[in-house]
Amino acid sequence: MEMKWLRTFVLAASELNYRKTAEQLYITQPAVSLHIKQLEEELQESLFIKKGRHIQLTEFGRMFRGEAMELLQHYDSAIQRVYSLKQGYRKTLTIGITPLLVDSIFPSVVRRFQEKYQDIELAIQVAESSQLQNLVESDRIDIAFSCLPSFNGNLFCEKLFEDRINLVTVHDGYDFESAPAFDSHELLNQSIIFTDHHPSYWDRLKREIQRHVASPNFLKVTQSYATKRFILEGMGISFLPAFAVSREIKEGRMLMVDTPFFNLPHCSIHTLYKYDHFYEEEFLNFVNQFLFTNTI
Repeated sequence: MEMKWLRTFVLAASELNYRKTAEQLYITQPAVSLHIKQLEEELQESLFIKKGRHIQLTEFGRMFRGEAMELLQHYDSAIQRVYSLKQGYRKTLTIGITPLLVDSIFPSVVRRFQEKYQDIELAIQVAESSQLQNLVESDRIDIAFSCLPSFNGNLFCEKLFEDRINLVTVHDGYDFESAPAFDSHELLNQSIIFTDHHPSYWDRLKREIQRHVASPNFLKVTQSYATKRFILEGMGISFLPAFAVSREIKEGRMLMVDTPFFNLPHCSIHTLYKYDHFYEEEFLNFVNQFLFTNTI
């Protein structure tokens, strides 16, 4: 059984059209028919039936589609591991991170680790915190950095660090000495407040805002990078962890506004991993040492 037959079958099973399959694979339509025929002969089962000008999967074809996709995934992973070994890598470590960490100091951690451990290949997968636990549990990633803790007994879960939440707005253009003081009550009453870009603290925070603001103008924006972009465009304000806006604050593009009347929550980042193996431990130790001497 050849991998090219399986690739042709999987794509044809998705398109249900030999012509479109041929176009995407850059082969001829007769070549597609031949690959399917050869696979059917190997399996001694029909994979498709004709319905007028269209094709449909047979019952066996529907069952085999999942097996074919899994075979291709294993094959591609094996080939990637071989390429990595040829390039001098001893191990590929797949790291899952929440979008909140993408625009922070975390990419610097990854770069420094790669510089120090050049025989370890890193792969990064960005996913929502609600998805990261399942990705670790199913062995699709080795370590996750999530805004949510895990209570799964099969996984290790440790709090990496905790940071404060701050009210953030676009910089008003004044220097520090000449800038008029912000009235946070007025700012909250007159601005759009972007919410729901963190999975743990927004329900509580919205209740806290409603205690102090008569009719808050909430606008749900589920990604922190989009929230920051809207703030920088002067479209509204939000509450974000200090590490998520540290660059914008240092560059004078955003301002933190004091809200002494608020009982603000904290943001925690947790590490999730399934196996307490050497490479996972090396990466976690490196991250902890980096954070000990740097501010994320």
